[in-house]
Amino acid sequence: MQAKRAILMLPFGMLLVSALACTAIGGAAATPTPTPEALLTKCEKDSGAIQAAIYAYNAEHGEWPTADGQPGDIWWDKLVREYLEDMPPTNSKCDWQVNSDPEGEVCVPNTC
Repeated sequence: MQAKRAILMLPFGMLLVSALACTAIGGAAATPTPTPEALLTKCEKDSGAIQAAIYAYNAEHGEWPTADGQPGDIWWDKLVREYLEDMPPTNSKCDWQVNSDPEGEVCVPNTC
């Protein structure tokens, strides 16, 4: 189980290192209000780790980490701690979902 968690955390760790490297290179600056395109880019950065967690949950439980196990809004209580270290910081802006077509793909509204 520990090896499984380590494999699942690898994409999240890579994203974290990338984010820290970008911050160190670019320095601190005022952040303008994000455009819809910029928000989507931020959502895409978290999608790899979330997708890996969704697939791992499905492989272990035979359903998606949603209220009824079908495609829909992700229930973070089903993923956090066992499949993800914490909720993604983009959750409040991205409204992550498990897509129905193609089933199991992570998406945000207007991209599903």
